[in-house]
Amino acid sequence: MDALTNVVAMLILVLVLVQADVTQKVVKFLENLQPATPEEVEQSKKLLKEIVKKKGLIDGKLQQDAPTPEQVTAEQLRIALLEKDLETNNQLLADLNELKVLEAKLRKERNAESQATVHIQEEIAKLEAQLDQTPVLKAPPPTEVTIPNSRPIPSKSVVYHGLAIKDRIHMIDPHTPLAMFEAEFKKHKRNWLVERIKRQGTDRLIYDQTKIAAHFKNFDFKRFPGQRVEVIANPAWNFLQLAITPDLGKGGTPIDELELKGSEFSQTAVSLMGNIRAVVLFHINPDSFNAYLKGRRLLDKARIPAGWEVWGGTSWRLSIPDVEVKRLVEPPPPPTTPPTPPVPSPKRPPPISPQLD
Repeated sequence: MDALTNVVAMLILVLVLVQADVTQKVVKFLENLQPATPEEVEQSKKLLKEIVKKKGLIDGKLQQDAPTPEQVTAEQLRIALLEKDLETNNQLLADLNELKVLEAKLRKERNAESQATVHIQEEIAKLEAQLDQTPVLKAPPPTEVTIPNSRPIPSKSVVYHGLAIKDRIHMIDPHTPLAMFEAEFKKHKRNWLVERIKRQGTDRLIYDQTKIAAHFKNFDFKRFPGQRVEVIANPAWNFLQLAITPDLGKGGTPIDELELKGSEFSQTAVSLMGNIRAVVLFHINPDSFNAYLKGRRLLDKARIPAGWEVWGGTSWRLSIPDVEVKRLVEPPPPPTTPPTPPVPSPKRPPPISPQLD
């Protein structure tokens, strides 16, 4: 009890117990400790040498004199410069990364363009191979066209028309059907008269266009084969029209038959040779210029005067000015408000009337 109540004795007892426990731990550690291999021993020796070397460097630096304030300031300045250079280098590294990204993008675009170029070169090679196998086309022989010596059509000439369409020439005689209309009109004009207006000299006579058109609807004009002759009326007109429409597919004379004696063109040319006032005016569709040239050469041999003009119509119409008809529909009244004045256009040359050449 005296030993337990004594503080010193308690400390001694604790030390004895701790010492006994440590001894047991050391013994246990040594018993469990594995022997080192030769490689571990060699590695430990190298580590020891490095530690001894570092210790010698540290001892040498500890034996050196302390740096002066000037040396400290200079070292601080050098450190500041190094930090600034480090910041600049970081920026340069960032720019370098951007340049690398840009380089990768440009390289990708270059590769794509290179592939496209290779594809185009392959296509060019294919086209060149096809071109080598394609026969060389020869241009057709040139068409000779003489420069016309234009002159006006004489006032007393009897003009016939030739429509050159789809490599055919359709000869149109407007005078014979007009004479037939006038002869038939004289027979029935009393039945068609609707109004007589007195005036000095000859009275003004106005006829019924509906009755006239109905009478001539099925009238036989003894037309040329492949042509249709009609009397055209319009409710808003004061005069009638005579329309001659050829059959563009079967009528007329094809270019290959213009020289044949029995063709429509040759028969018409022969009939016009005896008429010194006869004149032929060709109306040429752009697709039939060669047909015109051939027909024109034949007329020149027959000494029949002729002229020509470019034309896009498919029928020939002429007005009948000697027969005035009653208008059935009045034209609309003029607008009450004046229209906006048009913008003045450049002055145009006067129209050119049909010419002989």
